[in-house]
Amino acid sequence: MKITAIIAEYNPFHNGHLKQLRAAKRETGADAVVVVMSGSFTQHGDIAIVDKYTRASWALEAGADMVLELPTAYSLSTASGFAEGALKTLSMLGEYTLSFGTEADELSDLNMAAEFMRSESKDMSNLLKGYLNEGYSLAKSRTMALDLLRPDVSNMLKSPNNILAVEYIKASAKYGDKIHLHSVFRKEDDGKKYLSSSKIRALLEDGKDASPFVPPFVDLENRVKTFKYATVAAYAIKSMSSEQLGKLANVSEGMENRLANADFNNFNEVLQLTSKRYTRSTIKRIAASASVGLTKELARLAEEEKPYCTVLAIRPSKKKLLLPLLASSDGYYFFKSSDCDPSCPVFPLVKLDEKAAKIQKICL
Repeated sequence: MKITAIIAEYNPFHNGHLKQLRAAKRETGADAVVVVMSGSFTQHGDIAIVDKYTRASWALEAGADMVLELPTAYSLSTASGFAEGALKTLSMLGEYTLSFGTEADELSDLNMAAEFMRSESKDMSNLLKGYLNEGYSLAKSRTMALDLLRPDVSNMLKSPNNILAVEYIKASAKYGDKIHLHSVFRKEDDGKKYLSSSKIRALLEDGKDASPFVPPFVDLENRVKTFKYATVAAYAIKSMSSEQLGKLANVSEGMENRLANADFNNFNEVLQLTSKRYTRSTIKRIAASASVGLTKELARLAEEEKPYCTVLAIRPSKKKLLLPLLASSDGYYFFKSSDCDPSCPVFPLVKLDEKAAKIQKICL
């Protein structure tokens, strides 16, 4: 049995996603396509604009056979943490082909970039330390070091899909021949049929029509009101002490004091607290962590415990094919949060996913 896996957010699902999913299924000769998808929050710290079950149903409409929720502890992580968490979740499938969209023409180019990043030379290490000491974020420090040492790799990693693709390749090394790699070339947005998720969200915020860029089965009428979440996030940070903020995932090196002492009245003012080290996305992940209660302790639990997932959607005809894989794995799987017994080691993480979903629901 050939299984092809896709890591996604579908925020929202658009024509480019449809093209990539169908190409992945066709080109890999898959008997089943499994998607692991961010639940209520995305990797850039945004609240998903539509609930996870609706987005999972879109994936099934497009041809996926099962959609698993990526635990919140992973979805609100850095690119490397996101990739490692997604592959840990997918490890419950056993052997599979991982397919991802890229802006690189050849998978071999991405493999080269991943190998260079894995083997980090002494020069690279010294440059990284220097930029980090100057207060730059790890991502920015890496980009600046690569600009000097390997501009070809640096240029490749300026594209968002390529960044994640390289992280997937790096993380896949841990699983040896259990993971086969496949890429689908992503063309630039044409503004007619294809537009990125972020640009579609911007259109929606401006009250414009996004229907040309999404399949007919994607309904974006009942979506999150971002001003509601902005209030939740601002209050979550405002109500915490410096000590409490310091325990949150994504917070380090005194950022808790800056947040606790900041005089802000709304979420937009929170987002102005960026620095060389703390990008806008990092601030948003911190705000999301504060909103749902994602602490460093919970992040460690996710890293140390066995994998788990919640099945958001599954094609009835593929249940007998796919569910036994989850059942025979070394992890835990559920259909809803109440399926997880309080004695289960991952119970606190499942409750975190449940809280994230509740926050999203009140913002719809």
